[in-house]
Amino acid sequence: MDTLTGRADGGIVGRIRELLPGLPDAQRTTAALVLDDPAAAARMTIVDLADACGVSTGSVTRLCRTLSLPGYAALRLALASDTGRSERETWQDNIGRDISESEGIGEVAAAISAGVRHAVGETLAHVGLAAVEGAATAIAGARRVEVCGAGGSGSMAAEFQQRVYRIGVPAWWSADTQVALTGAALLGPGDVLLALSHSGRTREVADLAAEAASRGATTVAVVGDPASPLARRVDTVLATTVTDDGPAGHTILSRHAQMAVLDLLYIAVAQRTYGQSTEAMAATSEAVRPYKQDR
Repeated sequence: MDTLTGRADGGIVGRIRELLPGLPDAQRTTAALVLDDPAAAARMTIVDLADACGVSTGSVTRLCRTLSLPGYAALRLALASDTGRSERETWQDNIGRDISESEGIGEVAAAISAGVRHAVGETLAHVGLAAVEGAATAIAGARRVEVCGAGGSGSMAAEFQQRVYRIGVPAWWSADTQVALTGAALLGPGDVLLALSHSGRTREVADLAAEAASRGATTVAVVGDPASPLARRVDTVLATTVTDDGPAGHTILSRHAQMAVLDLLYIAVAQRTYGQSTEAMAATSEAVRPYKQDR
């Protein structure tokens, strides 16, 4: 461990958490407050921290020595380092490693453009086309289709449900898990459940797939991890290809990859229901035409 910053594999916060149960009362009180909000503690003087904990500055100093730190300044530095690392990791996990918080808007646009092209291109190049055709055939002939997803994947699920519903496919989607489970329980042989999840580890989505499968329905998943719990529970896997360290981050690019697969699936369904689809599209377009302004 670095004696100046207190950094070990788990950082100073991990070290404090590890030692917490065996600390003397005053040190344990101080350590608990630090763990509650490391970033705030890093901004406090030794007097501020001691007052906040109701202990002496000597107790704070003794905690530092227990942590193998030379003094309180080293503790503040270690906490700031840990906080910064945590913030960077959070940013990189959600935004991406190639875009910083100070990046110019032009650079951000270029990174997103490159990331989207790569994610969509890789996904459509490697998704199993025979699996897409099989899923499209099942959806086109289904008595009932349930589409499910949570969070961002839920938005993609709702979009797909609306699109196939417009071409006459009896499809349902609900943001309420219990309502969705009810729908899955009503499925049977000849019906389809389409599940969306980038990670494949969202519990409620996997449970919905299991419920539908138990009723004899055909189950399909658009998923980023073919070895995930969701993928193992469905009949057909349509895999997206998004690297976690790619430009713009997997949380952004996964939606584009999902939509590319759903676009392919939607068109394949429309092709298999051509007469019904064209008639339905004409009828729905005419129905909403009065609500659109003339050019």
